Amino acid sequence: MKLSSLLFVLVLTATPALAANLGLSEPYETVTEQYLIIHHKLITDNFDGVTTAAQTIQQAVAADPHKTFPPEFAQTVGQLAAAQDLHAARQIFKTVSIQLIDAFKLAKINTGSLHEVYCPLANAYWVQSDPKMAHNPYFGKARENCGDTVANF
Repeated sequence: MKLSSLLFVLVLTATPALAANLGLSEPYETVTEQYLIIHHKLITDNFDGVTTAAQTIQQAVAADPHKTFPPEFAQTVGQLAAAQDLHAARQIFKTVSIQLIDAFKLAKINTGSLHEVYCPLANAYWVQSDPKMAHNPYFGKARENCGDTVANF
């Protein structure tokens, strides 16, 4: 395995666990951790675990007494939890991503470790933890590095 491929695998492996070190309050921590798990699944063209992660987001949002996230976010995450395949999950993930980005901006989240990325080919945004290279959830392995960082959280 080439060194660049090995580094990419290491970054992908570390991504889901990173949210635990961001110092976010609940429900942001759980939502972000599970969102990054879904992101990881989509960039590796793997649907397994997307439903479970989306359901965990739903539970965290529902349990939040402060109603940090708007009802629309819970509805969209519910659609993601109900997705039957990778293509459907990717389409719904676009809306989940925009809603998460809006929530981060509204709350003025500033971890220094999360990055908003945009892909003009997908006309879509997402949040990721790698500051150096885009990891595109909408094209997966076919165009894994298509995208540019547009903001930092």
